[in-house]
Amino acid sequence: MNRPSFNVLTEPWIPVSRLDGTRDELGILPCLEQAHELREIRDPAPIIEFGLYRLLVAFVLDALILANCRPEDPIDLKELIKKRHFDGKLFDDYVKHCGDVFDLFHPERPFLQVALTANANTELGPTDALFAQIPSGSEAIHWHHSKEGHLSISATQAALLLTAVSPFMKQGGRGYSPSINGSSPLYATPMGDSLFKTLVLNLPLRPYGKLVPSAAWVQETKPQGRKTPISVADGFTWQPRQLTFVVKEGGPSVVSGLVFKPGFQVDGTSWIDPNLAYQWGDKGAEKVSMRRNRPLWRDAGALALLPVGELGKGVNKVAMRRPDVVEQAFEVLDFQEPLCLRAYGLQAKQANVYEWISSELCVPANLGKTTRLGVIVDSELHLADSGARVLRSAILRLSPEFEREERKPPGKRKRWDKRSIRNLADRSERAYWQHLESRFYPLMNAFAQLDPDVAPNDRVLIATTARDWREAILRFSLEQFESSAKDMDADADALERQVRARSWLDIKLKGVLS
Repeated sequence: MNRPSFNVLTEPWIPVSRLDGTRDELGILPCLEQAHELREIRDPAPIIEFGLYRLLVAFVLDALILANCRPEDPIDLKELIKKRHFDGKLFDDYVKHCGDVFDLFHPERPFLQVALTANANTELGPTDALFAQIPSGSEAIHWHHSKEGHLSISATQAALLLTAVSPFMKQGGRGYSPSINGSSPLYATPMGDSLFKTLVLNLPLRPYGKLVPSAAWVQETKPQGRKTPISVADGFTWQPRQLTFVVKEGGPSVVSGLVFKPGFQVDGTSWIDPNLAYQWGDKGAEKVSMRRNRPLWRDAGALALLPVGELGKGVNKVAMRRPDVVEQAFEVLDFQEPLCLRAYGLQAKQANVYEWISSELCVPANLGKTTRLGVIVDSELHLADSGARVLRSAILRLSPEFEREERKPPGKRKRWDKRSIRNLADRSERAYWQHLESRFYPLMNAFAQLDPDVAPNDRVLIATTARDWREAILRFSLEQFESSAKDMDADADALERQVRARSWLDIKLKGVLS
């Protein structure tokens, strides 16, 4: 009987949108050969969508390195974009170099997996136990009203799920490390007007380690133990798990089970991901991560506006660095062309996944290219952050427990249960940011028109330009407070707390926005 086979190079499995808006599915090679005719990759799961972009970038980067034509500076990227399409021979040569490693069910070198040895002591696990997109364990009962392990998936679905493992694997049990970037990563992906241009813009220029073809499918070592990434392509295809898909015998290629073990653990902290923003403070380098109740556009400063530089003073001083691919994209684009980013985030803690999301962000080139203007807009975002914190604190003051503890001296106060009002504060904060988003893009456009040599030293000009934005912060904070207060008790004590909390909110907001 023929063994199951699924060649990711040629089988249709990558969901794409063409320039005319029609949808299609393509293998890796057709996808790259037709990249100039495709608009983008589109998948309902953001973590798969980014996983596919990262997979294709690693493939292209490895092929360019093999051909000794890896771009080294923004000029090289511009020249590559001028060609308008990839050279098919480039990928043909690369595939020949790699060998037979692109079959999802190959008995010896399965794509992005490890082969099962004949005498291996392995335990077959359910397919839904590994992937963030599929509820498992107690979550399977809660959401699906059935036990885990009853899910069989097609070869196409298995390949798609596999792409999310490297960038978004969550922390597992003992010995099961997360992805190379830890938990809750927030990736920025510069977007072009075609898939070809998007992939070129995301080719990292900064060399990292060895300049040899080194994606996971090229390497022959089993992913286990501690390791330092040897290159960008190695980091992009990092294997935090040893995986093997198990296929049902007979019939079509249907994955009915999964064997997985601990994979690589990152050795050291020297890895800098080209799609992540970083800040350096007292704790060393920390990636800018996705946070709960915080929309992705709020991190526009870290993701797009702030090149390498320092913010703050004294103990609050931090060094910021936006993603390398964003930095180089601004150098490739001219001043008339805005940079559109797609941000992908996963919010997780240990084995728990709270949410994943993608969001679009278009930044006027003048803001990204001009440090002074970008810093000003980022400072306005920090004003909005302060407004959110003040709003949240004012809502907590509506609780009788808060007031009772606040009356005591600091050393006598006890921890009080915030759960009864925390959900209300969460909803109000989310609504605050949702309303404020529509004011952010006019703010960026307004500052993009200013003279970067004049604006930073003219406080009156800055206040005038940001007037609508600051008024929106004030208005939406007050509106959300009033909406929350309506959900509280209406007795005399509660009304008195509302008056005091509202007065406190007014004073704090005026201080923030003055």
